[in-house]
Amino acid sequence: MSSTSSGAAALLPPRGPLRAYALTTLVDWIGNGLFHTGAALFFTRIVGLGATQVGLGLTVAALLGPAVTVPAGKLGDRFGHRRVYLATVVVRAVAFAGYLFVDGFAGFLAVVCAIALAESASRPVRGAYLARIADSSALVAASAYTRVMLNIGFSLGSLGAGAALAADSRTGYTVLVLGNCASYAVVAAIVARMPDDGPRPAALPDARRPAHRRAALRDRRFLALAALSGLLYINADVLSLGVPLWISTHTHAPTWSVAVLMPLNTALAILFQVRAARGSDTVAGAGVAGRRAGWALLAACAVTATTAGLPPVAAVLVLAVGVALLTAGELLSSASGWGVSYGLADPHRQGEFLGAWSLGSDLARAGGPLLVAGLVTHAGVAGWLLLGTLFLVAGTVTGPLAARAERAAATRPREECPTSANTA
Repeated sequence: MSSTSSGAAALLPPRGPLRAYALTTLVDWIGNGLFHTGAALFFTRIVGLGATQVGLGLTVAALLGPAVTVPAGKLGDRFGHRRVYLATVVVRAVAFAGYLFVDGFAGFLAVVCAIALAESASRPVRGAYLARIADSSALVAASAYTRVMLNIGFSLGSLGAGAALAADSRTGYTVLVLGNCASYAVVAAIVARMPDDGPRPAALPDARRPAHRRAALRDRRFLALAALSGLLYINADVLSLGVPLWISTHTHAPTWSVAVLMPLNTALAILFQVRAARGSDTVAGAGVAGRRAGWALLAACAVTATTAGLPPVAAVLVLAVGVALLTAGELLSSASGWGVSYGLADPHRQGEFLGAWSLGSDLARAGGPLLVAGLVTHAGVAGWLLLGTLFLVAGTVTGPLAARAERAAATRPREECPTSANTA
């Protein structure tokens, strides 16, 4: 974006496929905001499930979803990432409509697992498609613009869900489900008109063929970096779970302050995500961002821990500082993850490698809610400091390990590309 960009245009990537890609994220997350804002009440008050059943179903789905990330990425590499992504959008639309026919736990489990599988499959092919339509030097910036659209979309959707939640009726919740389905239909229409990236390029002659990496799931450094990224992403659980629990059990801050701190995080993310991503378009720059994220998250945890004995007003003000630091860590960790994953992924197996990245990151994050809740609730100040130390270690290790992975990829002997023809 030029320095003359202003207003909403400053939040958008350049015109063309990248802007259309960002628009799909905006529409997608408007629908997600609509549904997920009222999802818990829909499942318990309309479908009639117990809270334990809802939690169990979501946990099973979360554990099942990552299993398809690598196969989906390979499908995208072979048949074209746009096509596979379009298929996942259609599946999500149909699966969400299935919620309207659920009347018990078995049906709920089937639908929520189908949605989780489609959502997990969509992540690597969306990322790989972005790599096809964006210049390599603009990938991290494009990802940052996309994250801005995500935050704006979810905020708009959440606001739009207010009327349905106020009505608290089957009709109102049905509108939320159908609204989400409609958002997928719009996304599908946009994606269908975007450029087709086609299957992965055929192998080049030996003199022009770049060195190829080993299979993604055999690349231990890449998977370790994905896990470190997943540990840094636990900051999302700190915001959504740790801070509210801390406020309600260990501080004098009013519980309604959570409703102020969450929008603060969203506003800061919208305003500063693109700026925070600058310089992370190389593996080295992404490593620096990871280290900075670790320090920011440590500072956020330490500042939040000091609010235990403060009076209400002071506690809220200090908590706001903690959330601002937490947001800085969130933005930097996102930029680091984008830069490292795109920078180290084999361009001939982009979908496969991004699928492996999602798998490693998701598995590392799986214990996040339990870890955060346990440390904040039972360990108090010491728990916050332990959590901050975990973030610092993960962020600090990212840079050196990424540098070693980059050097290893550059010096590793060529391996035969799966699509190449050996005429020997």
